[in-house]
Parts: sequence; C-alpha cells; structure tokens
Amino acid sequence: MNGAKSRLLICSCEKTMPLDAQAIGRGCAANVTQANQLCGLDLGQFKAALAEGEPITVACTQEAPLFKEVAEDFPQVPLTFVNIRETGGWSKDAATAGPKSAALIAAASEEMPPISLVTLESGGVALIYGRDEVAIDAAKRLADRLDITVILSNPGDVTPRSVNEFPVLKGMIRNASGHLGQFELAIDDYALPSPSSRNKLVFGAARDGATSTCDLILDVSGGLPLFPAHELRSGYLRADPRDPAAVERAIADAGNLVGTFDKPRFIHFDESLCAHSRSNIIGCTRCLDLCPTGAITPNGNSVAIDPAVCAGCGSCASVCPTGAASYSLPSADALMRKLRTLMQSYGKAGGSNAVVLFHGGDHGDALIDALARFGDGLPANVLPLRINEITQLGPETIAAVFAYGGTGVALLTRAKEKHDIAGLCARLRRRSCPHHRDRRPGSIAGDARCHSQRHPGAAARELRRARHKTQRA
Repeated sequence: MNGAKSRLLICSCEKTMPLDAQAIGRGCAANVTQANQLCGLDLGQFKAALAEGEPITVACTQEAPLFKEVAEDFPQVPLTFVNIRETGGWSKDAATAGPKSAALIAAASEEMPPISLVTLESGGVALIYGRDEVAIDAAKRLADRLDITVILSNPGDVTPRSVNEFPVLKGMIRNASGHLGQFELAIDDYALPSPSSRNKLVFGAARDGATSTCDLILDVSGGLPLFPAHELRSGYLRADPRDPAAVERAIADAGNLVGTFDKPRFIHFDESLCAHSRSNIIGCTRCLDLCPTGAITPNGNSVAIDPAVCAGCGSCASVCPTGAASYSLPSADALMRKLRTLMQSYGKAGGSNAVVLFHGGDHGDALIDALARFGDGLPANVLPLRINEITQLGPETIAAVFAYGGTGVALLTRAKEKHDIAGLCARLRRRSCPHHRDRRPGSIAGDARCHSQRHPGAAARELRRARHKTQRA
C-alpha cells in the first residue's frame, strides 16, 4: 500500500463474512473504510474515495467491472482489486482470517513488471495431415478461409473430387519443426495424384526428402503427434479422426489462426552466463533435460531458447545453476517482493503458522472459489498466491517462504497436468509430495506438498490437517 495517501475499501458482502478491520489495519498502511454493500447501498463511499483522487484498493473482484465503470470519470485514480471473500471470508475459519486478508490486500499492491511479448504471424497457409476422407472433408470446410494443402499418409481408397479446389498429395511426415507462422516439414513417400484417377486416387512414383512450409498444421492422421508436448505447440492442432467432436473443435480452431498473435516471452536468457559447454566439453544439461516442448537446443557453448515455441513452464529457469535463464511472468525478484510483502503483512496483522499455497490462475482460482462456495473454504493460515505456472518455482522461492517465517508450502496442481511436474517434485521434499513415488527425505526445512485438483475436497482436508499439526508442534 502507498501509506496514508491510499484508500482501502473493505466490504462484508452483505454481512456474509466477518471483517477484522483492526487486523487489516495493522497489516496495511492505508485509510480503511468498511462497508456492507459497497456495490449497492454503500456505493457512495467508493464515489467519495474517487473524489479524493488518491490510489484506491477495493477488496472485491466480483464487482470490479461496476467499480471501473463508476470510475470512468476519474482516469487519474489508480484502482487495485483483491479477492478476500473466496480466499478467506467465506471459510470455516473466517472469524480468524483477518491477518490473511491483510496479507492478501498488501500483496496485491505490489506492482508487477510489464509483460514482454513475442509476435507470431500467420498468413493462413495450412497443411492438413490425414489418411482418408476425414482430412478431405476438413479441407473442404476450411478452403474458403485458408490456403489448404492435404497430405495423406498411407491412404486407402479415396474418391477423386470433380473439382480440385486444393491439392491432395501422398506423403509421410518424417520430421516437423517450427511454430505458428513458421513450420518446416520433411516428407518421405511424397507423390502427386494422377489427374486421370477415376474411382480412387492413384498416385505416381514416390520420393523421399521432400520439404514443405506452412503457417499451421491440422493433424487428423491418428498417428503419433508430430511434436513433444503437442498440446502446447502454437499452430499445431491434432484430433483423433475417430472422434467427430474433437475434429469439429480442431476445424473451428484452425479457421481462426489467421493474422497476428501475441504470446508472452516467458524466459529471459543471458547466454554469457550459460554453463552448457566449454571447449567442446558438455557441462550443464539441466534445462535440456526438462524442457517439455523442445524449445531449448544446444548452441555452441550455450543453449538457445526459442521464445515462439516456449510454452512457459519455467522449469529451465527453476533449475538453472547460473541464472542464465530466468522467468519473466513475473520475474523472480518481482515474485520475491510480493512474497515478502505477503508474509510480512501477515505477521504484522497477528498471523502465525503461515502456509503459502502457490497456484496457477487458470485452475487455482476456480478451485478456491468452489471450496469457498460449496465447502469449508481455505484455512485461515493458508495464503493463496497466484503465479503463472507452479513449475516456474525454484528452490529460492520455496526456501524464501520459510526464511520469511512460514511453516509450509503447498502447490495446487491440475488433475491433468499441463506441464510435467517431475522436475518440480524433485525440488520439493520428496517424502511429502504424493506425486513422487520416491519418498526419500529431502533437504527443505518445513513442509512442502503438492495437492491435486483431482480431489479438491481431499486437498482442503490435507491443508487443514497440516495446519493442526503445525499448531501442535
């Protein structure tokens, strides 16, 4: 918070949650105003705060669109929104959640650096890779939006079309590289169809070693994916040809992949610090061993990271021994500042036995919301901290929780992982992580655990058991 020159508006949401204004005031250096229906009957308090012209933090995210609309005439007033309802107020432990609310409010005021972007451009040149009429039908539906070429691998009896709106070739993709707007393919068994094909396509003499380029690939071949971690490769769409619904989704997605697209630059890389190789002797390969997408490749004495292929798991940055690779969403120092503010404010407000729950926003927010609405909510000592991917966490961040006075770290994972978490589990205390079969003791003090979204209720119960165990200790 920006000291006495900032305003903090907290709301009991129609008295559905208790507010410990004293605890919040101890943890947040701001002028606190309390309401019961800030989005309705007490909206005048928000308008009055706007008129003062100082930065405002509103402890509500549900009605953020309303508050932004009201504030349109005050563009000079910085607004920050933070959720203390689902994260603490709607909980079995709501009466003692004041320090947690203070910590979450204070952490929300920490500014995050701007995101650097990578631009991908697609002209709509599409390759549809299949075996039969499924690929042909997909091409027909996309021909008016994309520049289509169809390649059939080991085709069966395919009926020739009366009008060739797009080329249909035979071939087997031996190798594929690239990303949206810049794919390169090596094709074997490449052959053109005979124009006199009558009741089925007849192909001429085949050759190996053909090459092709395209902007996007729709793979309905039913074979192995062309890329590792293929779900994360921008511009590569794959569907089981036996699943009509999956094919429909892939066709719809392919039709939208024309134009200019921005994605975050997840990793900052300084090759001068890289310890991959010296004098032709290989040294460190940690990032190469963990990268799920193949975005990292050897490049002389260092490695090279393709930002267009990188999917943002952050595993490379979390294991880099020299700091050559560092995560940018947010940067490690920005995350550390937010973590420090979270923990220090929690302590100032009177909190104890803090457990930091790291989670990704695209799944963690929804799960925490569900626990608050339909369950007992999070324990009062569990402080949720949203990050981009839990796999970005390095040992320095986990250790910092304990250095700032925390008693535990919890990681909320997906039921079906977006990124491989084996490297993350190896960085945790293995005997505590249920995702890791090897339960040998680790070296991190305190408790560090993964909790799967597969059983959200069980995860909440584990957090509460961990809380009681820590209190007894």
